[in-house]
Amino acid sequence: MRQTLGVSEEVHVIPVDRTGMWRVQDGEPRATISEHLSENDAERAARIRARARGLERIVVHDRYHRTRELATRS
Repeated sequence: MRQTLGVSEEVHVIPVDRTGMWRVQDGEPRATISEHLSENDAERAARIRARARGLERIVVHDRYHRTRELATRS
């Protein structure tokens, strides 16, 4: 993950263990921006967050620790 002056340049969508919830984070693991009942809702929130911060990179983590990049536009 790239950082500039300690600020993350990407937004992450992360599953919450054993709860079925999804978190949106700016890179700081303890700084959860929001929690959602579905991955789709979390991805939508991550796009809004990325646009608001002028970021182009969203990383979605799945329950098997794989990652994929999500387009900020769509």
